[in-house]
Amino acid sequence: MLNAGAKTNLNFLLSFFILLLLSSLSRGAIVRGFVWEKGTKEPLIGCNVYLEGTGFGSATNKEGYYVISGVKEGTYKIVFSYVGYKEISKILSFLKDTLITLNVELEREIIKLPEIKISARRSEFKEEVKGSAIKITPPEFKSFPHFLEADIIRSLQSLPGVITANDFSAALYVRGGAADQNLILLDGVNVYNPFHIGGLFSVFDLSALKSALFLTGGFPAEYGGRLSSVLDIDVKEGNKERYQGELGLSLLASKFLTEGPIPMLKKKNSSFLFSFRRTYFDKLLPLFKINFPYYFYDGHLKTNVEISPKTKIFFSGFFNFDVFDYGFHKTRIYFDWGNRTGSIFFRHLFTPQLFTKTYLTFSRYFYNIDIAEGLIWVKDWVNELSLKGEGIYYLRPNNELKFGLEGRMNQFTYDANIQGFSFDIKGKPEYFSLYLANKWKLNKFLLQPGLRMDNSFVSYKGQVSYYQLNPVIGIKYFLKEDLAGKVSLGRYSQFITALLPEFQPVPFLYVWVPTFGPYEPQIAYHFILGLEKFLGEEIFSSIEWYYKSYERLYEMNERADPLLIEETILKEGKGKSFGFDFLFRKDLGNLTGWFSYSFSWVKVKFGNKSYFPFYDRRHNLNLLGGYSFPRGFRLSGRVAFYSGNPYTQPIGRYRYWYWRYRYEKWHFFWSEIPGEKNNARYPPYLRIDLGLEKEWKVKNTNLITRLEIINLLNRKNLLFYYYDYEKDPPVKKGFYMLPIFPSLSFEWHF
Repeated sequence: MLNAGAKTNLNFLLSFFILLLLSSLSRGAIVRGFVWEKGTKEPLIGCNVYLEGTGFGSATNKEGYYVISGVKEGTYKIVFSYVGYKEISKILSFLKDTLITLNVELEREIIKLPEIKISARRSEFKEEVKGSAIKITPPEFKSFPHFLEADIIRSLQSLPGVITANDFSAALYVRGGAADQNLILLDGVNVYNPFHIGGLFSVFDLSALKSALFLTGGFPAEYGGRLSSVLDIDVKEGNKERYQGELGLSLLASKFLTEGPIPMLKKKNSSFLFSFRRTYFDKLLPLFKINFPYYFYDGHLKTNVEISPKTKIFFSGFFNFDVFDYGFHKTRIYFDWGNRTGSIFFRHLFTPQLFTKTYLTFSRYFYNIDIAEGLIWVKDWVNELSLKGEGIYYLRPNNELKFGLEGRMNQFTYDANIQGFSFDIKGKPEYFSLYLANKWKLNKFLLQPGLRMDNSFVSYKGQVSYYQLNPVIGIKYFLKEDLAGKVSLGRYSQFITALLPEFQPVPFLYVWVPTFGPYEPQIAYHFILGLEKFLGEEIFSSIEWYYKSYERLYEMNERADPLLIEETILKEGKGKSFGFDFLFRKDLGNLTGWFSYSFSWVKVKFGNKSYFPFYDRRHNLNLLGGYSFPRGFRLSGRVAFYSGNPYTQPIGRYRYWYWRYRYEKWHFFWSEIPGEKNNARYPPYLRIDLGLEKEWKVKNTNLITRLEIINLLNRKNLLFYYYDYEKDPPVKKGFYMLPIFPSLSFEWHF
């Protein structure tokens, strides 16, 4: 049950919603419709639609839908502008209170630098608040060098504000936040551990994805449940006009993708998409008498059927599975982990101005460890079942209201047995969320206020309820035609945390536990100030200053009491981070790329100890560029320079003696005496990558070959130090990251 404070705030939200509707009812004509890609009918997200010379405009949502309301009688030119596509315009005549439905298809643009692309970028600049938001499409991710395969999460590590731990981890540390503070959504469903190979790659096949929105801070009220960032990924709907496919082969894996209209439902404006990817070393290397005990696979499936012009139903599913199975000297080491997600959602237009979606979703994350046939075993899983609804109400011109609610049930289970000692942590929390968000263009201002209410119910020595009210606001002010200032403020809460030991250089098995009993939700406050400017017509630049205050944080307590594991597994602390991010981006013309620089300072305090976490890094510089030559050639490169991460340097050693029954005598090994936590820093990191791509036209198909060289200079970037205690005095040595590594990949589109 909601407590008194929750009920009061819920009534306030509903009253505010009704008042806003009554005060903003639009009069005048309305034009609405969908914008699709020509040839596939794939919805175009964020296409800018405006009435020339009026200041009235809109941007398409995730389904490609737009509305412009409150239009006065007269004749206007309506313009559809989207980066990478030919701009089109039409003349419309409006009568009083009439409704015009106008669906359009935009054709891909092959000319490198048309004026229409420039106007599309400018229109997006004027219509979006975009506080700490970056939109990138899969073709952009693929256009720069990458290790073995293009990877969406790996690519984000080149963006400002994002820290990467090392070459072997794709985990994101955003503006001072830990890796478990990022909300990752795939078609609206939570994905709890999106990594293969212990974090080296993400589980998402880029070829199956339509777009990604990455929010590094100050995110609006429709997103909640995490403290640091949001990665919102949409899977393609599939080609509605014809069947097409893709085959891919790299040193990592082979993959297959097919899409097209559903055969029995061609008249229903339907489509499907299916992709599957698998490694093959475990099958090929044994032919050469080489044992390779690891493999993974993953896949996407999405279908959609248009029931009526107003209603459409979607199904989206995703799965991945990793297995490591190794035996030596009659001892078996077995790991497996993976995700399963599924969602059914309905899109419905109640009125031209009211667009809604209803979701029923399921998500499961699991992992299992079995060493020496049960001597050590761990089982962990998270199940989530969610029902949620969301909508957009297009009010007066340049004013839209977003609203939504969600009910969610989770089941967390962590069972472990380590050499006879066993313990388990279980929880079945329930969550309820409600949000309202408004985007309003008022003269030179773009305003985006919002309010989110989150409530959790946990059974722990009785029913425990945690209630959080999180206000957010984003403001953009246009100082000039090509210059804008922006500010974002927000409060964010998180009801779950992951047990991630900091000493692991490559953390990959996330043990999720809910906040319950003595642990209240984690809290963070975001304060962001920024400037955006166009330099000429092709180059976009931005700078943002940020400050984040973590009022409540948790980390794994490595000295937890086994008899009171639930009460002692977590340590509570606080933290703060500040810095600035600079982005200089050119994505038009033959020469494209971006330059990003971030300055960051992070410090946390647990108990009486303050220290810099291992993801505190002062300087992060990334330069990515590519040039498209005639005849389908493209040369690309990346330079990454980072200052060193903190680590704990030992100050001494001692002998640890133990009795070996087999030899009936005492033995010892050297154990280190640690100094103050993270009292030293590793040397700076430098890596230069180079890539060459060639596209071949083969009848009605395209063959793309890519050659990449990772770490062109073969620089030894340090992962961690260790000591050789066989020497006296001990010798300090280093374990290094990726050496120079060439790779070759192929894609055939048919």
